[in-house]
Amino acid sequence: MPWFRGNLHTHTTNSDGDSTPDEVVAWYRDAGYDFLALTDHDLLTLPQDHAAVAAPMLLVHGEEVTAGDVHINGLGIRSTVPPVIGATVAETLQRNVDAVLADGGMASVNHPNYRWQIGPADLIALRGCRLLEVFNGGPETNNEGGAGRPSHDVLWDAVLSADRRFHAIAVDDAHNFKVFGRPYPNPGRGWVHIRAASLTEATLLEALSNGDFYASSGVELADVASGRLELAIDIVQQYDLVYRTTFIGRGGEVLDVVDGVAPRYAASGREGYVRARVDDSDGLSAWVQPLFLG
Repeated sequence: MPWFRGNLHTHTTNSDGDSTPDEVVAWYRDAGYDFLALTDHDLLTLPQDHAAVAAPMLLVHGEEVTAGDVHINGLGIRSTVPPVIGATVAETLQRNVDAVLADGGMASVNHPNYRWQIGPADLIALRGCRLLEVFNGGPETNNEGGAGRPSHDVLWDAVLSADRRFHAIAVDDAHNFKVFGRPYPNPGRGWVHIRAASLTEATLLEALSNGDFYASSGVELADVASGRLELAIDIVQQYDLVYRTTFIGRGGEVLDVVDGVAPRYAASGREGYVRARVDDSDGLSAWVQPLFLG
């Protein structure tokens, strides 16, 4: 099946972006993306209103449900989902995920380290959500953690180690299309490659739910194959970059580190799960979804 590249988190002048929906859609279309979700804060920007500009790129229904500093993306929703603030972070997460599900959508936890809002216990307690941002291209999202606080990678392992089956995505969270630089949340920094039979909203969301995709901040993979006890990755060679793949299991244990463009891991079955992070010598990465064992 083909791979489709797309971004699941971006903003327009319908909330706090600096460019109109048509301008944002045109940027991603011209950059060769296959699909895009416009996720304005607390507003469903309707794909059909911008489909003519997007073609042949597909627009996915989306909204960033903004409950204070706790943000949830609703993908595939059909109406604007109002945010709800609960008594705790965990309650706020759950109530907003439930609202997205009630509208027929799929929920994603956005930038958990934004203002250090969401911890491992909050994510472990969450039900009905399958997606977590492991990389967010915004300048305030603290992907790598710090000062004793866990990175998004470590948060993901904490959730997986508690037998919660989350898949990790990478996103732009773009707001600025007219001025570029490190202080600005610009497009083109994070995306997903989804393997699906066809380019429709339904097939993309099904693939996301099943983990048939990888997340990237720049590393491209030619193939990801998983058998009962093996995870095999083929990396697209770019320029003269070199690649290192870290295979990770339960508790964040490093199972193996493999250099080169064709890393493989043969599991014993006792690892709980096996996931992989591919890093290149330019500081960019790709995240492969877990192979769950047992």
